[in-house]
Amino acid sequence: MNGFILRIIAMATMLLDHIGWNFLEEPMILTWIGRIAFPLYAFLLADGFLIICHDKERLNKHLAIMLVLTIVSFPGYALMEARLDFAHYLDSLSNMVTLLIGYIGMMVTEALLPSDKEVNESISKLKICAIGSAYILMSLANYMMKGNFNIVGPLLVIAFYWLIRVSKADAEKEEAWSWIKRITVLLIIFVLYLIPYYWVRSGFGSIARWWEEVVNYAPWIAGHVIAAVLISRYNGRQGYHKKWFRRLYVSFYPIHTFAIGLICVLSGR
Repeated sequence: MNGFILRIIAMATMLLDHIGWNFLEEPMILTWIGRIAFPLYAFLLADGFLIICHDKERLNKHLAIMLVLTIVSFPGYALMEARLDFAHYLDSLSNMVTLLIGYIGMMVTEALLPSDKEVNESISKLKICAIGSAYILMSLANYMMKGNFNIVGPLLVIAFYWLIRVSKADAEKEEAWSWIKRITVLLIIFVLYLIPYYWVRSGFGSIARWWEEVVNYAPWIAGHVIAAVLISRYNGRQGYHKKWFRRLYVSFYPIHTFAIGLICVLSGR
């Protein structure tokens, strides 16, 4: 499975999710399908970052594009999610905020522990503390800014960064990961990701309250399992990558949120 297919699936599942929430009385089925989208976007962002991570000019350009998209997405997300109810809108910000913070986290990691060097050669306690502190600040920033997927959203991007980085390093040593190893590591990542996610959703409550959240949103877990399977089948190739499609993929988030939001406003929903 190549990058083109993963991008199509990411866009389609996200679109279905947002259509369900805005136009259906019972949106949960499409919402469950929509749980596939964010892990794919996070993985593809990390994969693309590692392709250009040694080119500072391209990195900075990509960062600028993400910053612009994040800003442009604000009003579209407001229209779609709050339907001009900005008091409610301020309770949540778009996925672009979360992805942007994750991208900055990857830049910090790459600056301190470049992927073109052996980790063991460049690691130090000071760097570990600096990177750990950066990750904590990223989590808090996403939570305080009310980005999606609370404290763990940016960390999923980082987890994928390390997954791809380590697996590529092993492949260069002719120690390529088997499919079983890939899917196992991915499932472990999602377990570690969802445990604190549901805890925050429970209001940092008791184990019983945490479990209630898990049960109520158990179908969301299925979406993440499907995403893990899809990612595990990724062959590292871009596939179809004409310029028009790359531009569509990059701009799809603000475009479709604006479109859905305007339809909701014009139709009086």
